[in-house]
Amino acid sequence: MARTRPDVTSPGRLLEEYFDREDVRIEERFRDLGQVRGLLERLRESGPTHPTPGVEPISDDIAPTVVQRLLHEGSGILRNVVMVVDSGPALDDVTMRDNQQWISDGNLQRTIYPAAALDTPQGLQWMRSWAGVGEEQRLLPQVGSEFAVFGEAGAVGLARWGDLGSGYVLVRDPLLISTLTAYFDLAWEHAHAVPFAASLPGDERLLELLGMGLKDEAIARFLGIGLRTVRRRIAALMSVHGVDTRFQLGAALAASRGQTATDRVRHTR
Repeated sequence: MARTRPDVTSPGRLLEEYFDREDVRIEERFRDLGQVRGLLERLRESGPTHPTPGVEPISDDIAPTVVQRLLHEGSGILRNVVMVVDSGPALDDVTMRDNQQWISDGNLQRTIYPAAALDTPQGLQWMRSWAGVGEEQRLLPQVGSEFAVFGEAGAVGLARWGDLGSGYVLVRDPLLISTLTAYFDLAWEHAHAVPFAASLPGDERLLELLGMGLKDEAIARFLGIGLRTVRRRIAALMSVHGVDTRFQLGAALAASRGQTATDRVRHTR
């Protein structure tokens, strides 16, 4: 008796495969980031008695000058990870104008922001202003620390990983520069495209924002629509997909995307 082949393209099967892939990807990411963090812990041990070669503290008053110098010394992509948008060594007016002109001249700057940057009008305006001059942006639910890598010329980062009160250091050590670069590229690969930069249809933009863990109020502010409209659209999407929770809505979207990808593969055969 012939055995019936399972329907490998059913939503349940696609969802199962999606979560399997995500589990593997997350495990690989944690392993990679763990190795990277081990190297970055060398920064934490920096101090007057045990200085790390190629790493020197920089005072707040000279930090903008250091950033300006690295802008013009470096080449290739400027990789930037931001924890907060209202502090840092590049926020004085001269350095910001210099940086924005550098981007406008055709140089590439990529910045990873925490999703919480969209929670306030100030954060949203900041991101829009930098996107307007050509900065490429992505979002993560959270970022581990703050640093900027100026090609092979050097990097500026927090003296202690994730500690905004620890001050900043100038990194010239080639190993640490390449490590920070690898960390950034790995994080960039897994980060979300910023919805206003991705030109997504309305509902997909809303779902992307939901997937980042934003609250309804932040989504309403970001999309420029009323809070009730956001909640009504979410309820409508849950009804369309036959789900009862937001988590289920995200899972249904993932399964739908997987089905679309499967269909594209079939059509190319």
